Amino acid sequence: MKREKEGGRRQRAVGSSLIIMILVILAVVPLLASGAAAAELPTVEVGLPQDGLFGLGGQYILDKGLDRKNGFVMKPRWAGVPEIQRLLGIKAISVGLMTPEAALRANLNNIPLRLVQPYQTTHMYALVRKDSPYNSVDDLKGKPVALTSEVTTLYNLFDFIMRKRGLNIEKDLQLKKLAAPVIIAVLEKGEVEAGLIWEAHVSRLLTTGKYRVLLGFRDELSRLLNVKVMPVIWLGGLEPWVKENGPMVSRLRAAWTEAYRGVQQDEAHFRKYAKQFFGLEKAEDLSLSWQRTKIFLLPADFTWPDQPTLKAQKSFLREGIELGMFPKEADKFIDPMFVP
Repeated sequence: MKREKEGGRRQRAVGSSLIIMILVILAVVPLLASGAAAAELPTVEVGLPQDGLFGLGGQYILDKGLDRKNGFVMKPRWAGVPEIQRLLGIKAISVGLMTPEAALRANLNNIPLRLVQPYQTTHMYALVRKDSPYNSVDDLKGKPVALTSEVTTLYNLFDFIMRKRGLNIEKDLQLKKLAAPVIIAVLEKGEVEAGLIWEAHVSRLLTTGKYRVLLGFRDELSRLLNVKVMPVIWLGGLEPWVKENGPMVSRLRAAWTEAYRGVQQDEAHFRKYAKQFFGLEKAEDLSLSWQRTKIFLLPADFTWPDQPTLKAQKSFLREGIELGMFPKEADKFIDPMFVP
């Protein structure tokens, strides 16, 4: 009898062990399978800026797993915008932030860049002191104005806007080409009459009550080019890579489309990274900046390619040639730059 009881206990113990092993196997196999599947996903290194809306969008893709959802793994290469463009130029990376005018100049220098997916409109403004006498940017003729250097989108867009008004910013304004923190500093000291700056710096300055907006680039470009949506920040890629990776281009587009649609609905994501990407900490700055910044992401119902937007993009570059911003030989590069 005793032997029978001991045998029964052993059988039950063996049975329990088998059940545990089966449960462990059932739990582990799917994890191994998913891990193997993830390991098989192709990796794409993408140049992402360390600040601003594009960087925030890249972080959103990583946090929400939108890369894996769309069949790839995004490896971020965090850097400043000029460095990203330099890395693309020396072919150290194949994909990263790009702007139309920078892409056109790259092509002129035998760097075959292509614009893959638009992401945001321009979030730049001309600010003046609240008590200044200026009613239009035309009134700034002959005055000291702070802005970024000629390799930046801000400079090029302002150059385009002012040329359309018959002014040459290099000849008709006293330009001070500075980094963002210094632009704010000289504006606060009264060393310039206007500062050209972008969100979320603008919101932080407006909350002081000392400044007002003289010109918003987004609305002015839409007016000049007769288009509702005018993207200025894109995901770009080197032509050889784009040609060889058609399916990956589609996956990148899908992820970045989800990003600009998702970020504008996710205030928590904005607040989580506000200090990192925008230097914002104060509650009053965060509230205003969120409301003012999210509007510069492409509209949630926008899809690329979009013919009116494509037409406006090409018009901007071709009018830039006519206005003397780019050499005439740049025209042949414009059509091939936009990936269908």
